Amino acid sequence: MAPRRMRILVMDDHCVFAEALAARLSAEPDLMVVGTAATSEQAMDLFSHNEIDVVTLDLGLGGEDGLLVGRRLRDRWPDLGIVVVTAAADDDRVSEAVQMGVLGWVAKQGSIEALLIAVRGAARGEIHLPAALLTHLLVSQSTQGRPSTPEADAIARLTARELEVLRALMEGLSRNEIGAMLHISPNTVRTHIRTILRKLNVHSALTAVAFARRAGVVAV
Repeated sequence: MAPRRMRILVMDDHCVFAEALAARLSAEPDLMVVGTAATSEQAMDLFSHNEIDVVTLDLGLGGEDGLLVGRRLRDRWPDLGIVVVTAAADDDRVSEAVQMGVLGWVAKQGSIEALLIAVRGAARGEIHLPAALLTHLLVSQSTQGRPSTPEADAIARLTARELEVLRALMEGLSRNEIGAMLHISPNTVRTHIRTILRKLNVHSALTAVAFARRAGVVAV
């Protein structure tokens, strides 16, 4: 007897993208797309007629907030795996997404391999987040509940990649070591450091590290 194929619902209000993604996922021998939905109403109708393991979910659904839609689905089907597939570069929503049960986050411009890993992992209850988003999430959680300070406000203006570089500096890593760890060139690391110093209004990497510690950033 053949093993049961994983059942997937694709939610996106861009029909061409949704249909292309559905076709690509269905080409995998262990996956089966039960349908596509552009609205929460369409999704609920598909759920009423199908057993669904994983939903790929865009953040914007014809004016609806994708995460709110996802929360409603998880409330009714607690074992549902949700993977956000979005073109939006909204790092701040990753914490909200994880808190409501999202297990994967994949950029639309990313690789199909990354999406397949996230989808299969979601069916097993595994979390798959890009490294930059994971860093942003960890930093957000490390400062959550602390009173707002000028230092914390300045740290919040850094991008996820800049936070990665800053935390590496807090570990005492050199530009070359940071570049090797993040798979970027030392020149790119230097550019990030310059941007960090400008945003924090400090004049050296050592001062930036002290600034970050005062803000409550924890080195990995």
